[in-house]
Amino acid sequence: MAGEPDRFQLKTTTCTELLDGLRRIDNHDVWQQFVNRYRGMIERYAVRLGLREADAQDAAQQALISFCTDYRAGKYERERGRLRQWLFGIARNQVRSLHRRNQRGEKQVVDQTNETGFFSALPVDDEMERLWQEEWRDSVIRQCLEEVRGSMDAKSVEAFELFAWKGLDAETVGQRLDMTPNAVFIAKHRVLKKIRALQEEMEEIW
Repeated sequence: MAGEPDRFQLKTTTCTELLDGLRRIDNHDVWQQFVNRYRGMIERYAVRLGLREADAQDAAQQALISFCTDYRAGKYERERGRLRQWLFGIARNQVRSLHRRNQRGEKQVVDQTNETGFFSALPVDDEMERLWQEEWRDSVIRQCLEEVRGSMDAKSVEAFELFAWKGLDAETVGQRLDMTPNAVFIAKHRVLKKIRALQEEMEEIW
């Protein structure tokens, strides 16, 4: 659409700003921003690794608390690794811890390879990291969508979410939003173009 800017002044709080704010124990607003940014991603990751939803929520909460505690204790050094890698290690350990806890309350079932419990079903470390990177990129794209939401008509954004995100077919989306299937494809293209224009910058500040 003519007149729509290709670039945005990002409103998203940078990772550095969040970390600086987290140094203060009484900074509840920054803590909430931190939780809002990363909790859903960790929950989705934990579910993909086999945790029930309630346990995934616990894993996410404990991972964020553990990170914040370690960070305030001076254990997190940005020059030794990006935030995503620190969170990955903490989240992975929390998932493993909850699996162990659940396993103690359940009867172990021996499979044909004589391996027991959840560790035989967990992906290897490389696969666990691949899944984490997928969730991270997905979360970055979600935030890009929030950035462009105010610059586009609401129907186009909703069409993108239903079609590209939730996987509904173009005809179903069109019927729901009173659009033609072709208009749904066009909306997807327009929104995706704006997201891609922001993605690299968002990756850097996330």
